Amino acid sequence: MMLRIFLLCSLLFASASSLRAQDGEAERYPFYIQIGGHFAVLNPVEGFREALDKNGIGGGGQVLFQIGPGRPVFAGLDFSVVRFDEEVVSFTTTQNGFAENYELRTRSNMLLGHVLLRFKPFTGFFLQPYADGLLGLRRPYTRTKYVQLFDEGEEELIEAYPELNDNTFSAGLGAGVQARLSARPDILLDARCTYVMGGSARYLVRMDDPPAVFDDPIEVFEERITPTTALQFQIGITLQLGL
Repeated sequence: MMLRIFLLCSLLFASASSLRAQDGEAERYPFYIQIGGHFAVLNPVEGFREALDKNGIGGGGQVLFQIGPGRPVFAGLDFSVVRFDEEVVSFTTTQNGFAENYELRTRSNMLLGHVLLRFKPFTGFFLQPYADGLLGLRRPYTRTKYVQLFDEGEEELIEAYPELNDNTFSAGLGAGVQARLSARPDILLDARCTYVMGGSARYLVRMDDPPAVFDDPIEVFEERITPTTALQFQIGITLQLGL
């Protein structure tokens, strides 16, 4: 744990040093803003993997602002939402002589939100590597939806209610690369891997031996409390605006 904190502090110190070194050249370059979206896979590791043997699948986005023209440092916000598991109970009722179809859906999820500091040196090449430091919170949560189903895949939400929510500290170190796909507009393919340390939290996982018959999907889940450290892999598209 101390080594990971040291690496994060080293990244922040290197970024700050780079800011001071390039003050004299700032006027020569544009000011960049990056807005991106990504597909994400969250892979639990260590004690988190022992309790939860499924990966989280989802997506998210980020907004980054360059810390001054010509400086290889960006700061902003980064978030992802992933789903780990789902259970569904379907049933049909008859009202006024017509059959009506319903579902109860219970899903376990995690929301991750971070303040992001990125060191991205200018390479003069279409491939642009970078390193990230992240600090924020994560929220494992499970909720159930009660929906009515109609023809052609349409549905109506009747009620949604939480089953279990929790919050915990989150911090990470990441590395990635951006590849320019287009110059006008400036569009980048963005791939990143991040090691995100997570504090202990309460969350629901599928039972090892769930009941064979159940009326409510929450009946196949049980509560666990562990650290929530994970590896996050993501790929996405970033729009870079130069002002």
